[in-house]
Amino acid sequence: MKKGLFPKSSERDRMRLKWCLFMLLSLAMLLSPARGYAVQKPGAEEGASKKKIAIFEFENLSESDDALAYVMPAVAKLMAGSGFDLLDEKSLDGFLLKERVRTTSYISGGLARQIGKELGVAAVLLGTVYTFSMDSNPRFGLSARLVDSATGAIIWADYASATGEDFTQLLGLGRVYSMEELLPKVMERLFASFSAEPPFKEPESSYRIAVMPFLNKSEVRGIGMLPTYLFMVELFRNPLYVPVEFGEVRNAIVNARIRERGEVDYKSIGELSRFLNVDGILVGTVDHYSDGLDKGAAPEVVISARLINARNNRILWCGSYQMDGDDDISVLDFGKIRSVDKVADRAISQLIKNMEKTEWK
Repeated sequence: MKKGLFPKSSERDRMRLKWCLFMLLSLAMLLSPARGYAVQKPGAEEGASKKKIAIFEFENLSESDDALAYVMPAVAKLMAGSGFDLLDEKSLDGFLLKERVRTTSYISGGLARQIGKELGVAAVLLGTVYTFSMDSNPRFGLSARLVDSATGAIIWADYASATGEDFTQLLGLGRVYSMEELLPKVMERLFASFSAEPPFKEPESSYRIAVMPFLNKSEVRGIGMLPTYLFMVELFRNPLYVPVEFGEVRNAIVNARIRERGEVDYKSIGELSRFLNVDGILVGTVDHYSDGLDKGAAPEVVISARLINARNNRILWCGSYQMDGDDDISVLDFGKIRSVDKVADRAISQLIKNMEKTEWK
């Protein structure tokens, strides 16, 4: 039988030599100074590029006069904790007074650029509270959006809502009984997607949409703006659409002297198209809106909407959706929706899903 090229003793010597060389090389790498890499302390880069944000007082569409006293401090705390520099209240109040701003639920492009120029604000946070109740089953729902001060465009928007019963697990465990416990949970859901950088949407395959104030045919006073804001949030989430900040839409409505809600004539469509440079205009009605509490029933909404091609005055799509909180129930009340604003958001989400099939022509 042939022997190996090296006797066994020589092979052992070669292995020892390789091991020694490996250890010497490893020791040299440990002793040599590091080059090309640096470990940065957490937050160092964020601190260097800290953005200043102005927080406008949210609009309160709930039945509670105390809602904003709870909500606004929580919003400010969250934003400050996220590493943003907040514009102080004195400077913001002085600016709003000087510019004679009467409502802080929306912002025009001109006002956004003005506050950015004068106070160094990179973006403005706006929002709306839809539901706020501190009864035995606390309820809280709101939406918010961030508007770029340089462009007046929406760079983030989202919505969140919950009731205390929504957290109930088997045997009644987990249920939330107080607003103090519910509020941070809803806030966490709302700002989980927060970003100061806008999502990329392909310009050639996305459509710029102006959402008009909805006509309110329900018995609930002042609820016409709820679908307007929720449609903006859902359009922002969708890769096909770019919603226009309502402050710009509001300016266009004033300039075109549009007084009717839920309708828009050909002349007004042309003026809105030129002023806002939009592809589509969304109009609609709140046909029914009920939380069902007075009847011990599930919350229910009926919302109708139409999408108009702003370039040729044609109705591209129309739809109506009725939904109540019991529609998605599976087993043991799982899937039940207990807040009416959340039912409205689900209905609007379904309307937009149907609208996606529209052929633009």
